[in-house]
Amino acid sequence: MHRTHKLLLVTSVLLTMSCHAMACTAFILHDGGRTFVGNNEDSWCVDGRVRFVPGEAARLGAVYFSSWRGHPYLPWSDQLGMNEAGLVFDGLTVQPMDVAPSPGKPPLEFNALTNRMLEQCRDVPEAVAFLRKHDRILLHKSMIFLADAQGRYAVVQNDTILMGDERYFAVGNWRLGRDTDMDAIPIPRLQQGRALLEAGVAPTVDGAWTVLESMKSCRKFLENGTFFSTLFEPDSGRVHLAFYHDYDHRITFNLRAELQKGAHTLDLPSLFLPNKAYQALQAYRTPFHESWLFQGLLVWGGAAVLWGFILGVWVLVNGLRRLRRLPVRSSWPLVLAGLGLVAVVGLVGVLLSLEQVFYFGLGDVHPALAVLPGFLLVVAVVLILRLRRHRGERWPLLPAVVLLIPVLAGCAYWGLLIP
Repeated sequence: MHRTHKLLLVTSVLLTMSCHAMACTAFILHDGGRTFVGNNEDSWCVDGRVRFVPGEAARLGAVYFSSWRGHPYLPWSDQLGMNEAGLVFDGLTVQPMDVAPSPGKPPLEFNALTNRMLEQCRDVPEAVAFLRKHDRILLHKSMIFLADAQGRYAVVQNDTILMGDERYFAVGNWRLGRDTDMDAIPIPRLQQGRALLEAGVAPTVDGAWTVLESMKSCRKFLENGTFFSTLFEPDSGRVHLAFYHDYDHRITFNLRAELQKGAHTLDLPSLFLPNKAYQALQAYRTPFHESWLFQGLLVWGGAAVLWGFILGVWVLVNGLRRLRRLPVRSSWPLVLAGLGLVAVVGLVGVLLSLEQVFYFGLGDVHPALAVLPGFLLVVAVVLILRLRRHRGERWPLLPAVVLLIPVLAGCAYWGLLIP
């Protein structure tokens, strides 16, 4: 793989992780001459916006829905959108798949690929033809769901393109193949929506909303889940919007009327009445929402590495002094402190890379990780007791305790101390 391809692949994976970390769902319903395309955008984002971009020259105008976590190194990203011809796209995370690059085809990251597609393509066949001209290697961990006013749809992955025009079709965060058994996909919310579509909902706005609501996510912790939901009517250009899985309060845009106002961006949360569940999410501090917290943990992890290295040298020097039969203090507190700092570094790495632990706990990643905070607590208590009895060991042990306590305080705040 060329160096440029590698760089773009890393960038794409980071963007995909930031934009689609949770389980999104989407569907198309084409019945009675009407078409509806619904999308539940699930994330832990704290901000969102609606961006209207009028067409110029040969470009089509479009609306884009974006969200942002507050992560210091991950930008705003367009999650989904619809152009004035009625072509809709949505991006969903799927299981990662590595593919070989396509020589002669330009690779584009997600935003550039989808935005250019909406600017140039009027329907699903045109969009698929456009995407085939590009190297889809950067869709490493994501897929593009497409739908148009004629009821056609497509699922575009880096290794597969599926197209269809059935009365309904629904997708979730699951990589699809030509022989995928849709009924066997282990996403309960997706199956609930598919069951409603199969039973036959009315081809109306209210009927389509019942499907979206059946596929929403609203978990007990902070009621986190579906950040916003959209329902597109690609034939009429109407866009219906609900915020933070509250389907009782919805607003509607007329895309053509909005595009006539010129380019403008709306703050998505401010379009709705105050939402207590959303306010609780905003108040919850994590490294993915606060840049100072991310950078602080990064520095703290670096300090733990440095002091752990110093303790390691200290233990080595003690060992050499023992070989020379020189007097030395006990090394086991230093070893224990060093192990605690190694655990701190590992825990900080998890906290800075896996956002789900702040909502599902460390055990969601691996059961062994769930015991790390408890181990750090035991180490801190033992070191503090040791310091009280042996004040002469303050210099090697006190910095380790200082490094442990803030991490333990963070674990207590995030509910990670108890597995």
